[in-house]
Amino acid sequence: MFIGTWLPTRLLLGKPMEIGHALLKKRHEQECVMSIITVATSKGGAGKTTLAQIITGTVAKRGLRVAAIDADYNHSLTDWVRTFGRYPISVETELNETKIIPLAEKLAETHDLVVIDTAGAAMQATVFAIGCADLVLIPCQLSSADVVEAAKTSQLVQSAAAMTRQEILTRVVLTDYQAKTVVAGHVERELEACGLKILETRLHRLVAFKEMTFTGEVPGEGAAAAQANALLDEVAALGALPLIPIELVS
Repeated sequence: MFIGTWLPTRLLLGKPMEIGHALLKKRHEQECVMSIITVATSKGGAGKTTLAQIITGTVAKRGLRVAAIDADYNHSLTDWVRTFGRYPISVETELNETKIIPLAEKLAETHDLVVIDTAGAAMQATVFAIGCADLVLIPCQLSSADVVEAAKTSQLVQSAAAMTRQEILTRVVLTDYQAKTVVAGHVERELEACGLKILETRLHRLVAFKEMTFTGEVPGEGAAAAQANALLDEVAALGALPLIPIELVS
C-alpha cells in the first residue's frame, strides 16, 4: 500500500518526469487502488490505439508504473512501445480471450495502471477486456458509422456489466475532432440522444498526434499536450486513475 494523489496538470507543467513522485502532502490518507482502463469500439479506425498511446505515454511520464495489453490483431500498440522504448511501459500482446482477465490481474499486481487496447470488432476478447475494466473509453470520430458503433459498444459494456453484476464506468472520447463544425455538433447531439456520456476534452485533428506514431513520444507541448493532460485530469476526476505515490517527508 502507498499514499498518494493524482497530480493535476497545473502542478506538472514544466516539471521533469520525476514529478510523478513529487514531495507533496495529501489532505487525507487514502489507499491507492490499481486501475484498468479499456479502450474499445466495434468500429475500426476510430482512434483506439492513438488514445491508448496517449494514456500510457502521458501517465508513464508522470511517474506511474504502466502496463498495456494489446488485444488487437494489428498489434500497433505493441509495436509502438517496443520499437521506440521511450517510456517504461510493460506491454503484452494477447489475442486469446480466455487469457485477457488473468493477464490483466497479473499485470495489476506490479503496475499502477493497466490499459487494454482492443480490436476494431465486437469480439469475445473485447467483452472480457470490458468486463474487467474500471473505466471503458469509447473513441468516436465525426461520422455516422462511428456514432452507430459507439452506441453498440455501449450496449456491449452494459451487457458485460450485467454479467459481472457491477457498474462499469463508460465515457466517449471524441477523436480527430474538428471544432466549430456542423458535423461536430451533430455527432455530439446524436451521442447524447443515445444516452452516451462524452468527456469534455476533445482530441483534435492535430499533426502532433500523427507524429507521435512515428516518434514514439507523446506530445510534450502545444495544443496536443494540453489536450492529453486535460483528458487525463478528467479521467482522474472520475476516480479512474490510480494515485501517484508520495515519498514520505518530514
